[in-house]
Amino acid sequence: MPAAKFKLSDRWALLKPYLAEHKVPILWGWTFVVVSTALDQVNPWMIKIILDSLGAGAGKAPVFGALGGILAATAVSAGLLFYQRLWVIRASRDIEYALRRDLFSALMAQPRAFFDRQNTGDLMSRATNDLDRIRDMVGPVVLHLARMGFLLIFTTICVAMLNPKLLLTGLLPALIMPVLANFFLIRMYTHFGRIQKNLSSLNGFVQDTLTGIQVVKGFGRADPFERKFAAASADLRDSSLKIARFNAAIWPAIGVLGVIGIVLSAWLGGRMVIQGEISLGTLSAAILYLLRLQFPLVGLGWVASMIQRGNVSVDRLLQLQSEFVVPVGLSPSLSTSSPTSSPTSSPTFSTLEAHGLAFTYNDFDKVLSDVSFTLKPGTSLGIVGPTGSGKTTLLHLLCGLYPPTAPDMLRLNGVSRESVSDEAWRSRFSYAPQDGFLFSTTIRENIEFGAANTLTQTAGLTLEKAAEWSGLSRDLPQFPNGYETLLGEKGINLSGGQRQRVGLARALLSPAPILCLDDTLSALDAETEEIVLTHLRGLFRERCLVVVAHRYSAVKHCDEIIYLQDGRVTERGSHEELIRLGGAYAAIWEKQRISESLEQA
Repeated sequence: MPAAKFKLSDRWALLKPYLAEHKVPILWGWTFVVVSTALDQVNPWMIKIILDSLGAGAGKAPVFGALGGILAATAVSAGLLFYQRLWVIRASRDIEYALRRDLFSALMAQPRAFFDRQNTGDLMSRATNDLDRIRDMVGPVVLHLARMGFLLIFTTICVAMLNPKLLLTGLLPALIMPVLANFFLIRMYTHFGRIQKNLSSLNGFVQDTLTGIQVVKGFGRADPFERKFAAASADLRDSSLKIARFNAAIWPAIGVLGVIGIVLSAWLGGRMVIQGEISLGTLSAAILYLLRLQFPLVGLGWVASMIQRGNVSVDRLLQLQSEFVVPVGLSPSLSTSSPTSSPTSSPTFSTLEAHGLAFTYNDFDKVLSDVSFTLKPGTSLGIVGPTGSGKTTLLHLLCGLYPPTAPDMLRLNGVSRESVSDEAWRSRFSYAPQDGFLFSTTIRENIEFGAANTLTQTAGLTLEKAAEWSGLSRDLPQFPNGYETLLGEKGINLSGGQRQRVGLARALLSPAPILCLDDTLSALDAETEEIVLTHLRGLFRERCLVVVAHRYSAVKHCDEIIYLQDGRVTERGSHEELIRLGGAYAAIWEKQRISESLEQA
């Protein structure tokens, strides 16, 4: 996604709810900042008292009293410093947690179309690195900014009370600071934007490479990928070095300005001491106060750098939020908008109707047109057709992964798709894709995923029975620890057929009344396929079965079969009716039947 710069009001609107939720610890932290910073001003003044007392020969009492004041102020200030850091830093961690939680919830609310346009590595970078930068900005940066601001105020007051001339002389070089800071801040924002963009690109490249490492190695493309990685890393390094050069320049520049002010004050103050206009204690205290101003002046470079990092990260979150297909705002009270009532609040299922169903990718690539059918409990629908005819897209529409192009094209229990929340709609479908995703955990947990967070348990169907009906149980002796065998990333240690059967067992264990199979039986032999289909017909006697297949033997027992061609239904009917029709379905069926006969011979 291209870089974008948002207004300060937009950034504040994003962070305001989180800051408001943690305003109590932040306000307490700032209160302690004020008190501890004020106490820090005691020490130079006590030094003035000590020097003036010694010069006037006032005895030990004022000296010991001033020393006691230094110890007391330092001890109290140290305790307050501990708690202000504890509360503000803890609040920043809580804000980071809340932001990451709400961002993840917002991503979960997005439909499939959103993720089709996103890069996984970029999303990961925004959910990790960018949130780290925001945490630093609302925690340590805000704390240091407050401390530096109050330190500047209190120190200015104290030096003005000592001698206004010394104050003006010491702060004169600081008048250059606004111009210098503006120069650096504008360039910092640009470079930090490049760093985050390069980091996202690098994360995306590494994620794609490691995910497809078998393809990379299988085609002997390791060297080109290493060169691409080196180039992406070099871009990130160069961007980071530019920031390092800016930081290397701004810190000494600010420090030099502060030292110039101290030198001028010392020169002027020395002349005033010689002329008897001020005491040595007053000059010493003024210089000590001006030295304390070095901390906020030098720290300004670090604060400016971290603020710009945080601004870039907030802008990247705002930009991601603007890309959401389902408009979900980030806030501590995040909730996706959904109808107050849903016709699918109970596990009942009566009808699923498609009326002139159509779908278009990206508003120009038409995939489905005028697809109509009605499904009732106990019925089954077969979907066949050549590659690219829209079979998988049709299943995605039925399962609620994509919205139809127009309202009232899909109706569940007589209620249109638009009137049912995504969660309620999808809870009525169990989907087993051809290349189902497996998690890096045990086979048992992958199968039980189908029964988690669902309305009811599938009546009379256990994990073992689901594995048996999917044909997985026959491969169980091959697994070293049976169902407790740990799988690699995406089930890499299973064959393609075994991964399909784990996905099918997961779908069978779900209590959803409509089971959708997207060519899930393609890796099974004909005998196992027939056994699985027999079990499915028995299991879904009171429910509904939708089967997409390239091998027509998987759909020949379906109550109705539709043949898709270029996204349209060109043939429909039972297996026998389509054979008698003598169209495309019958021709392909005959070819597959002859091919299977030759294989068996």
